[in-house]
Amino acid sequence: MKKLETQVVVIGGGATGTAVLRDLAMRGIKAILFERGNLASGTSGNFHGLLHSGARYAVKDPPAAEECIVENRILRQIAPHAIEDTGGFFVALTDEDEEYLSRLVEGCRRVGIPVEVISGSEALKEEPALSPMVRQAVVVPDGSVDSWPLCLGNVNSAKEYGAQVFLYTLVTGILREGDRVVGVRAVDQTSGEEYIVRADYVINATGPWAGKTANLAGIHLPMALDYGTMVVLDHRPVRRAINRCRPPSDGDIIVPVGTTIVLGTTSVPIQDPDDFCIQEWEIDLLLDECAKMVPMIEEMRIQRYYAAVRPLYEPPKKGEVGEGERREVSRAFYVLDHEELDGVGGFITITGGKLTTCRLMAEKTVDLVCAKMGITAPCRTHLEPLPST
Repeated sequence: MKKLETQVVVIGGGATGTAVLRDLAMRGIKAILFERGNLASGTSGNFHGLLHSGARYAVKDPPAAEECIVENRILRQIAPHAIEDTGGFFVALTDEDEEYLSRLVEGCRRVGIPVEVISGSEALKEEPALSPMVRQAVVVPDGSVDSWPLCLGNVNSAKEYGAQVFLYTLVTGILREGDRVVGVRAVDQTSGEEYIVRADYVINATGPWAGKTANLAGIHLPMALDYGTMVVLDHRPVRRAINRCRPPSDGDIIVPVGTTIVLGTTSVPIQDPDDFCIQEWEIDLLLDECAKMVPMIEEMRIQRYYAAVRPLYEPPKKGEVGEGERREVSRAFYVLDHEELDGVGGFITITGGKLTTCRLMAEKTVDLVCAKMGITAPCRTHLEPLPST
C-alpha cells in the first residue's frame, strides 16, 4: 500500500480531466490524476471529432453556442496540431430546412458566430459530392479535432508544472471524514499496487461516470445519460463538416476525419454508461439520413462503427428528464460544489459540456478550487500553447 499526499486529486483522464490537471498545475497547485484506462478512453476518444463552431446549438441553447465559438478560437491557437480547419456547411434540402435556416443564421449572429449564406449552386461548386437537391447552405467555422494529442498535450504540460498522472489506475473509494472528502483509494490494474492518497480536494471529471463516481462519496448525482452511435466510411468525399440545416436530430452530421468521414449520431437513453449495445437500426438510419446530404454514401463501404455516452446533466430543480427527451437537455456544463449542494466538503464535480469547451470547463472548475483555497493565481491555459509531442 503506497501512501501519497497532494492538494487536489482529479479523477478522469479525458479532455476535461486532463485540462483540469493542467490548469491546476499551471496555477501552482499540487495535483494527481487517476484514470482507469488510457487517456481519452471514454467519451473523449469516441466522439465524432467535430470542433464545434456552436452553430448546432445557436437556436435552442445560445449559452452553449457562445461557449463553443469562443473556445473554438482558443483551441485553434493553443492546439493547432490537434485541429484540421475543415470549415462547415449547414445544408438546406427542403422547405422545412429553409425555414430553419433563417432561425439558425439569426441565432448564430446573436452569439457572435460568423456565418455566410450561399446558394445551392455555390455550395455544390465547393462540395461537388453534395446532393443536387441542396437549395442553400450556411457557412460556419466548424473543424475537426483529434482528442488524443489534445489530452496528451494537457498531460505533458501539467507534468512540466509538477503534476503526476496514474493511468490504468482505478479509483475504488473516496475517503470521507464526517462531512468532508479527504482523499481517494485506488488500485493499479496492471500491477495490483494500491494507493491511499490524502488530498484537500477531489475533482470528479469522469464524464458519463460522474454519477457512479459521486456514489463512492455517498452522494447521489442524477445523470440524464444517452449514447450516440457513429459510422466510419472508407474514404472522404467532402472537405467540410456537413450538417443538416434543421434542429438537432439523428443522422444530421458528416465529419471529415483524416481520410475518412464519420456519420453521426443517434440518441438512445440508457441508465448505465458501461451497459449499452449498438443496434442495427441506428446504422441503417445514419446511412439513410446522411446519404440525403451526400448521395454517394450509398455506394461507400463501412470501415467500422462505434458509440459514446454523452455526460448529460439536468439540474434537479428542472425536474426529471423522461426517455426520448435527451436532445432537449442543455449541452452547457455544470461545476457542482457538493459542499453547497449536499453538505459534503472537499468534493467537486464538473460535468456536461462538449470536448470543444473542455478548457473553459477546467478554468471554471479550478476557479472554484482556488476560491476555496484562497489562491489568487489567474488562469493561463488560454495563453500558453500545448506541447505537440
